[in-house]
Amino acid sequence: MEQGPVLSAGSDRLTTDEVIRRLAVARPPGRRASPRGPDELPRGDHDLNPDLFRADQALTPAAVLVPIVRHEPGPTVLFTRRTEHLHNHGGQISFPGGRIDPGDADAESAALRETEEEVGLPARNVDLVAQLDTYVTRTGFEVSP
Repeated sequence: MEQGPVLSAGSDRLTTDEVIRRLAVARPPGRRASPRGPDELPRGDHDLNPDLFRADQALTPAAVLVPIVRHEPGPTVLFTRRTEHLHNHGGQISFPGGRIDPGDADAESAALRETEEEVGLPARNVDLVAQLDTYVTRTGFEVSP
């Protein structure tokens, strides 16, 4: 897969350390979004297409890693392209991740496991700095980034 820059290294851009600092202050790892009311959904595909969400739909827990990679001259974000033959989200550009398995301790563990399986990045080389809001897909996944 070809790698390309995501953030410019221009003087008006943030450094990798500044991006990480801002994320960590916003929501450290393990700290979930504030509780929602019973009628509130997490963010998702249904935000702009309300007919995509069915209230009776069982959601499959999943987790992804949003890898910010230190490069010179500045940070990049690692994406993957899903295999075309997959039933859900085939061929889509995505963050590394997938379903949370019964053996995973939590969403973070699942994201780290899936990232190592998909791109070969060992968990020991990853520093978790933030937990982002859960996102619901039209295909019934509740994704924890």
